[in-house]
Amino acid sequence: MQLDTKAMEWLTRTPGLVETMFDGLPDVLFYIKDCNGRYLWANQTLIERAGLGGLEAVAGKTADQLFPVTGASTMAQDMEVIRTGRPIRELLRLYRTNRGERHWCLSSKFPLLDASKRIVGLAGLSRDLPRANERHRSYHRLAKFLQYIDEQLDQPVRIVGAAVHASVSTDTLERLVFEVFHMTPKQLLMKKRIDLACQLLEETSLSITNVAAACGYADHSAFSRRFRAATHSTPGQYRAVQNTSVTVLG
Repeated sequence: MQLDTKAMEWLTRTPGLVETMFDGLPDVLFYIKDCNGRYLWANQTLIERAGLGGLEAVAGKTADQLFPVTGASTMAQDMEVIRTGRPIRELLRLYRTNRGERHWCLSSKFPLLDASKRIVGLAGLSRDLPRANERHRSYHRLAKFLQYIDEQLDQPVRIVGAAVHASVSTDTLERLVFEVFHMTPKQLLMKKRIDLACQLLEETSLSITNVAAACGYADHSAFSRRFRAATHSTPGQYRAVQNTSVTVLG
């Protein structure tokens, strides 16, 4: 249901309400950018996790200026949303804070329109994935599924086959995984593969090809594309900067 006119009037006539609400969410990164991908506003959580002193350090800059990376950048993604008007919804992403902490989130970006329906910027929101509740009533029903995918991370895995192994239907598996992990089984499998890849890149000297194979990717290029989509950096770039830099926030 869309906000009616009266509700919109209340929001616009209450200065600082939206900013205050988003500043009070410790597990949400929220920001607004102009049509050139430059930050106009970011909530306090984003500012703190980037290790910045305040909004003045963010405003007027692009994500690539604040968090420099090469390859598939956040700026390119922003401009694609602004150019096409197509939103990004619940994209599973991994980012690192200025202290090197890794956070998985579901990231969404939406074009912003002016009174003439022209795209003038975008609003983005990244919501941290909560830690799985092992006491959840559905967790024990996923034991066989979780064991199966953990043991098969270096092999091709079909979700349908994993559901059969766990003695549940694919629909039931989707529901249980969402209840416990707040994502789809496919996203959970991808998260586990990328987590393993990050660990191997950080802690070993394995070649990228061998890391890809250990994470279930027979194709080096496919692994690099998936890793870049999740982290906005290539495996080689991640290994090079993991001790000294942060990946893109928003």
